[in-house]
Amino acid sequence: MKNMLKNFFLTGALLLVASTVYAEENVALNTKSSTLDTYDTYDTSTNIALGARISTLGAGPELSLGLSDFWSIRAAAHWGSYTVDGDTDNIEYEYDLSLASGLVTLEWNVFAGGFHIDAGLLFNSNSLDAVGQATDGTFTINGINYTPNQVGTLNGEVDFDSVAPYFGIGWGNPVATNTTWTFFFNLGVVFQGSPDVTLSADGLASNDAIFLANLEEEEKKLQDELDQFEYYPVVALGLTYKF
Repeated sequence: MKNMLKNFFLTGALLLVASTVYAEENVALNTKSSTLDTYDTYDTSTNIALGARISTLGAGPELSLGLSDFWSIRAAAHWGSYTVDGDTDNIEYEYDLSLASGLVTLEWNVFAGGFHIDAGLLFNSNSLDAVGQATDGTFTINGINYTPNQVGTLNGEVDFDSVAPYFGIGWGNPVATNTTWTFFFNLGVVFQGSPDVTLSADGLASNDAIFLANLEEEEKKLQDELDQFEYYPVVALGLTYKF
């Protein structure tokens, strides 16, 4: 997680430096253009916007860098957590989802307006931990019933791809000409791959070869249950301020 966030914020810092250089160069170009009585519709001297967002990836800050009337780059960080319940066979799972990610996208502002299409990468350190509870007094693992003493604590860890592609659409251009405050709304999806599930138990049967083989089959069943998270929907709302 630390390396992911380090890389993400390094990307943001590089974007900020690049935007400063870009703005300075375009100020000079605009000054030269003004002597020729030309008019540039894009205000390149103020092409940076900072803001905050809340989404299904969590909540956090974001930075937008305008490249032209039609193109911009956006970088956002997210944190959050929540708990959900689910079950498979005779086991009820409590899932704790810890959210920590960074999203960098290139946005095409269609017709130089508010509607945009964006694509990019999610630097994904989201993690999902599961704790299994016996129902009806027994654990059913690969069709075999085990007592709570035999299983002990049933823990699961779920991992996803550390870097995943993102595609989305939305409304709101934080770096548009003659804009200061901008409200934006985005819809998208992260293609984070099939989850990788690992189950472990610490009960009396935790060293039994047959139990471990059944536990491995239970991992596969749980992974099938979680395959729906291969495509993670993103709904985001936010507010930005352009300098």
